[in-house]
Amino acid sequence: MIVSAKLIMALLVILTSIAVSIPMTMAQSPDACVATSSTYPRILGFDFSPRELSLANASSQVALQIHVADENVDIDSIEAVFSSPSQNQSLAAFMNSTNLHSGDARNGSYTTNISFSPSSEIGIWTVERLIVCDRMGDCKRIEGAMAETLGFPAKLQILKRAENGNIIIDPNELRGWANTDKRFAAQRKIIINSVFNRPSICWP
Repeated sequence: MIVSAKLIMALLVILTSIAVSIPMTMAQSPDACVATSSTYPRILGFDFSPRELSLANASSQVALQIHVADENVDIDSIEAVFSSPSQNQSLAAFMNSTNLHSGDARNGSYTTNISFSPSSEIGIWTVERLIVCDRMGDCKRIEGAMAETLGFPAKLQILKRAENGNIIIDPNELRGWANTDKRFAAQRKIIINSVFNRPSICWP
């Protein structure tokens, strides 16, 4: 069957008018996509001090500071987690609007302290994760490896000191000295005997 050119043109005009009249959905709209993605919070900076901490008989603190932002929604909560060298211990610091140090709820720096007790594991602790969430429930999570890639500090050296201020030596470094006390006692006995039992002619 031969279809006339006029009929084909008429059909094209009808189909075009129908397509133009259908509105774009939220998923199809470029503006809608931009608006949705911009609501997600971002972690712009992270730092802590000191980077090396010496523990004695009392807990010691590390000061944390993080810079976060969200274009359309207020920041709700922030979490920073440190893990011990063996991964058997972890410490978390939580921040909210009460920890806002500068800026505002949509672009600001937050500060807090995290405490390490004398029982904290010796060695290099690492940042396990950083999480920031806004009031819409959208969150941004950065793992420790990514934090380092972004230039954030991610390693904290934990040392322990004795009451006299000396660094406590790892017990493994004391192998072979188990009989030190016995050896010292024997040497002390020899010295005492040699002094008090010396012949009289040797005294002044």
